[in-house]
Amino acid sequence: MDAASSFAQLDAGMRLALEQAWGSTVAGSLGIGAAALDADGRVLATGRNRINETDPGDDLLAGTSVAHAEMNVLAKLPFRAHDAVALHTSLQPCVQCLGAIRLSSVTSVSVLAPDPIFRGVERMRDLTPFMSHRWPAIVQREVDRWAAFALLSPTHHMLDHPTLADQWIAMLPTVATLARDIDAGALLDGAPTVTEAASRVWLDLADCVDEVERLAAADGT
Repeated sequence: MDAASSFAQLDAGMRLALEQAWGSTVAGSLGIGAAALDADGRVLATGRNRINETDPGDDLLAGTSVAHAEMNVLAKLPFRAHDAVALHTSLQPCVQCLGAIRLSSVTSVSVLAPDPIFRGVERMRDLTPFMSHRWPAIVQREVDRWAAFALLSPTHHMLDHPTLADQWIAMLPTVATLARDIDAGALLDGAPTVTEAASRVWLDLADCVDEVERLAAADGT
């Protein structure tokens, strides 16, 4: 199955999240996207990581450490306006976003790709009775090439991180190698859509799936 056909089989929320993630990548941010849908499948909000941008565009946050994809989605949801919200995100929520999710109306979170530095963060749920009350159901989707693709841009940004690069690369060596090759060859430059970008490395992504599956299966202990 090619990239376009595979993309069409994703649920609507994750397609939106991936489109937002590609917009973040093109803009030079971390390449993470998210979308919120109500119980009837209607789109409530979308958002993308904008930490390296100064213009928030149609989001509310940009250029700060809180300008994460999930935070931009949650910032658009009126307080207590929805009883049940399904959040779809291209990368496992970090500790900041997970805390904000718990304080929102989100009741379920669908995760496309695991995050090497935040495995096990969901155990914060058990810190207090308040945290565990109304804790959202967090589901890691079955790992596929899209999960590997979703990790390419975050990996690119982590390769030169002074304290996190070694840990990230150790957990995702094949993804890191592909991210370097993409950067060196400008393989995704000018791709107009996320499906076009993925199609250019679709065969290479297959080699990354096994290690992403192993990461997803790890609980961080």
